[in-house]
Amino acid sequence: MALPSACAALLAGCADPEGRYDDFQARDTAIREDQAGGDGGSDGGGGGAPCIPEAGAPDGDFLFSLSAYLNPRAPILFLTRLTTAASDGGLSFSLSFQPLEAADRRTPAGEPVDVGPYEASADGQFTAELPTIVVPSNANAISGRELEATITLTGALCAPADFVCGDVTGSLVRPLALDLKGSTFAMERITDPSSYPEPVINCERDPALPPP
Repeated sequence: MALPSACAALLAGCADPEGRYDDFQARDTAIREDQAGGDGGSDGGGGGAPCIPEAGAPDGDFLFSLSAYLNPRAPILFLTRLTTAASDGGLSFSLSFQPLEAADRRTPAGEPVDVGPYEASADGQFTAELPTIVVPSNANAISGRELEATITLTGALCAPADFVCGDVTGSLVRPLALDLKGSTFAMERITDPSSYPEPVINCERDPALPPP
């Protein structure tokens, strides 16, 4: 299937993802410096100091936004639980993904998926290759169709880890085959279970559009 046809099938025309992807290192560095040197960060000493939180400290629920480059401001949202543990490599973490209905961004849709553990190095860097995840149609804010994707998350987990973000690569395998290079993710801590934070889509905290 030609790429323009694939884009039309999901929603709007294709945007060039290269600028977003190539800019990841600069965005990631800025976020880690802000987290390490700002309020609630680590000791803030010289460069190269460990930024990972203590095991168990960042554990909790997050609102996770998966923003596909096809229509970045219409993310697929998950209620995600982060669990951490000490490891020889620094810190390991696991995630549980519960898709949320696109209409209200709160109601669980489909079955949760548990993934991990993954390793975060002393400077917080991680690469998490997720297994295939199925998103039900009522959680797909882009096309309203059930989709299946295999993705990899690349980012940094730094104390206090209230906000984690980075790049998404991988492939959409259903309802059509599509490279997801240039997509992003952001996950923000839920401090009040009765009031989720407004979803943002990337490390710049650009806001998502209202629900469809």
